[in-house]
Amino acid sequence: MFRRRHTRSILEPLRVSRDVLESIRQTVGRLAPETGGMLGGNRKESRITHFRFDELAQHTRSTYSPSCDILNRVLADDWNPNGIDLLGFVHSHPCSIRRPSSGDEHYAEKILRAIPGLDRLVLPIVMSESDNGHFELLPFIAVRNRRRMSIREIPLIIEGDPAPAFSELPMFTRVASAYDLDHLQHVRIVAIGCGGAAEFIELLARAGIGGFVLCDPDVVSETNLATQQTYRRDVGRPKVDCLADRIRDINKHAAVLALQRSLDTLDDDDLRALMFDALRGEQPRTVLLCGMTDAFGPQARVNRLALQFAVPSLCAQVYAEGRGAEVSFTHPETTPACHRCALSARYKAYLEEGFTNTITSDGTPIGSTTRLNSLKFFIAMSLVHHGTAHPRWGGLLTRIANRNLIQLRMHPDFALPSFERAFGGADAERVFCDEAVWLPQLPDCPANGFPPCPDCAGTGNLRLSLGAWTDTRSKRQL
Repeated sequence: MFRRRHTRSILEPLRVSRDVLESIRQTVGRLAPETGGMLGGNRKESRITHFRFDELAQHTRSTYSPSCDILNRVLADDWNPNGIDLLGFVHSHPCSIRRPSSGDEHYAEKILRAIPGLDRLVLPIVMSESDNGHFELLPFIAVRNRRRMSIREIPLIIEGDPAPAFSELPMFTRVASAYDLDHLQHVRIVAIGCGGAAEFIELLARAGIGGFVLCDPDVVSETNLATQQTYRRDVGRPKVDCLADRIRDINKHAAVLALQRSLDTLDDDDLRALMFDALRGEQPRTVLLCGMTDAFGPQARVNRLALQFAVPSLCAQVYAEGRGAEVSFTHPETTPACHRCALSARYKAYLEEGFTNTITSDGTPIGSTTRLNSLKFFIAMSLVHHGTAHPRWGGLLTRIANRNLIQLRMHPDFALPSFERAFGGADAERVFCDEAVWLPQLPDCPANGFPPCPDCAGTGNLRLSLGAWTDTRSKRQL
């Protein structure tokens, strides 16, 4: 069975009192970039209850250096005697720099070395009204590791400040009946891969999804401008940060965590936390795990993770030159076959025959990516609305549950056996291309003419695989 390590959760949030937030807003949040102050509170609870504005700090247009003598005096004379721990420092950056700089990292490492009892240093970054047009607090921490220090973005909880009901927000007035907004507000999307799927994730934000965990190691390159939902201002920035900014620009009340990491750097404890631990003080009611990369390894692990934690999942990829595409999905309550059952020939090619994929996204028109994202949105709405009473989406999954492999024909000459079977006898004058074929799937098991699926065992009940792995990073061969 799955066991959680006794360590700090990857998602342990930063808790800030409303009074502290307002103090930061009224000082650092209104001044030019590179101003800041000291943060204090309860170190064990990661709760910030005190802020000391550093009005005498040395700063330029691009650097901030705390006034150490004054702040040390505050610690010695006031905070320490009253049980207030030093937790970190907050300062503002120019609006184009939304994470700690290399200079910030160097300074944080020096502090962590100097204070052995401090295992992490809070380093929130402020986007000030004077430079950014509006105030933002971006929560980061510097974490002491065995070999080196690392910087992480973490959830932020403003204590005493619950998010408003999405159904009451003006932005959703015209689509209030299109979704169950009260339900979607408490849904979390965990997206593995944020390149071609960026548009899909933005669509989910516009539909009222309330929580997002974004995981992708890549940065935006100039070649992405013609192939993904990116812009010239994004070039050189992590894809997850760019997408997180756009989600917040769509719905400022959405909770977003951006991780510039590959899936193989996250163990099962990390993934459990990303799926179920609190973001902005609230655990999700529904989780949808999305494998949005064309790489076989991450897609295969997404299947194992969905089985291990009994969560719905959705995977997708584009075929050569965007002439076709596929989507597969699972839901532990409705789909009898897992992704591996549906794609067993692909698993055999990779795991048994040594197949290496050489197909890239080269030659794929942007419209093919957009078309695939539209289909993914339809399926995602069916998955996350399952069990609700919504008239459009609530019962849709039960109608498509066993048809959980979908192939798109996006060019009339793109041939697959499924297309031949579906369209061979169709009216050729009225059927041309841009069709989706929904393929019924059975679990791989002897009763269906196959060996038992190594991932779900072919039982037809995906819930039986809950907790079946010691580590989902290990691959089960055929």
